[in-house]
Amino acid sequence: MKIFSCSKSKQESISIKDGNSSGSPEEAVTGEVRMDVGPIHRKLLAYAAPLLLMQLLLQFYNIADCAVVGRFGGAFGLAAVGVAGLVLAVHINFFIGFGVGVTSAVSRLFGARQYDKLRQAIATSVAIATAAGIFLTLMGELLGKRYLLWLSCPAEAMGDALLYAQICFLGLIPQLVYNVANGVLRALGNTKTPLYFLAGSAVLNVVLDLVLAVGMHCGLEGVAWATVSAQWVLGLAMVWRLTRLDERFCLTAGTKLLPMSELFRLLRLGIPSGMQAAFMSISSLLIQISIDGFGPAAMAGMVVYAKIEGFLYYPAFAYGMALTGFIGQNLGSGRLDRVEEAMRISRRTAIYGTMAVCAGLILIAEPLVSFFTGDPATLANALAAVYWTFPFYFLYSLNQVYIGGLKGLGETGIPMFSALFAYALFRVLWCEALLPHWYDMAVIYNAYNVSFLVSLAILIPSYRRMYHRLIASKGEGVSMPEKYRLA
Repeated sequence: MKIFSCSKSKQESISIKDGNSSGSPEEAVTGEVRMDVGPIHRKLLAYAAPLLLMQLLLQFYNIADCAVVGRFGGAFGLAAVGVAGLVLAVHINFFIGFGVGVTSAVSRLFGARQYDKLRQAIATSVAIATAAGIFLTLMGELLGKRYLLWLSCPAEAMGDALLYAQICFLGLIPQLVYNVANGVLRALGNTKTPLYFLAGSAVLNVVLDLVLAVGMHCGLEGVAWATVSAQWVLGLAMVWRLTRLDERFCLTAGTKLLPMSELFRLLRLGIPSGMQAAFMSISSLLIQISIDGFGPAAMAGMVVYAKIEGFLYYPAFAYGMALTGFIGQNLGSGRLDRVEEAMRISRRTAIYGTMAVCAGLILIAEPLVSFFTGDPATLANALAAVYWTFPFYFLYSLNQVYIGGLKGLGETGIPMFSALFAYALFRVLWCEALLPHWYDMAVIYNAYNVSFLVSLAILIPSYRRMYHRLIASKGEGVSMPEKYRLA
């Protein structure tokens, strides 16, 4: 018996010129979009734009949460959210990365029109996210205090941080499912639906913030429950959307999961991508130990800085995710010429776009930071972080272009190694080596700047080698979809 069913008929199925359908080859009634046809620049930007808006929207409602906590969450509310948020980020970011790996696998299956395997890959990805969410929720509830003690959370912020973390762990299941479902929809060329659902969730989150934290005077606890409630609504909406895809590959309760051999291939793409994101979070956890030594004002300043940095970090990250799906579909259909042109456009967009946004944010940094806090010490720390790091932030955007390119070509191991070496190891060693001689937060800020260069030194030559290897394979008559498909 099927719990889910696909509502669209075959007459409304995705329109592609593969001999099975008719009509436009670019877009389906159910929302999927082919990116191996049409003008590259327009198609890539149209595909990436909803992802960019989605990440900016996410940042806006994170800012709303932060502002409510700063005003109504108690004396140590911001510090508590900052420390607890790092613990949660390790779990969530792994599955954001895993979702990018899913995008790489699913986009190639979609590009190669392997619909039976595509259906199985979608069902398997959602099942993995659900099972992992249950496990991580239980672990978080049991070990939350130990995580915070390991991070040297100040005693005065411990109670608030633990309360916030324990409530937010209850939202892990829908967050993991959302990120994997988002990866699936990205792979199918549909970046609009997740944007619409996230917008609804953001509005719900802000309304519940005002009702619980302000109206009912629940403070930090109210903010946490508002966030979890909005996350469950969002996660369930995304699962529902997967049941409304083209009937040849939509999610159904009766769908068989991938056989073990093909499951390993999916995990081979997803786990390194997830580990890359986790290593970045682990790097932040390790750096947080050094930041904690500078006191609560430095901790709170970095929380505020992170909210402003999100206007750069999330769009760059989103663009990299978009590039993965775009390249994956074109690789699946053997269009390597479109891959290289997309990379050229993306490099230019990353450099000039990031520099322009950075310049604007630096100009309005002081009033922007003042929106979150009136404490002079916190204000000074946040501004220092902006002035030290933003002039070099275009390097991070370039990182995301090459990471997206490598993942689109099916290589997730090198981005994982880059994150491990440049972020998790190099930043920590940098701080350990310099802080004893120059005990200043500037050491920590510059750890980020230099690590971006170290990462690029790994990513750029790796991408070029892999791309030229694919060109050589094509020249020898090897089929791209056949050689690099999921199974």
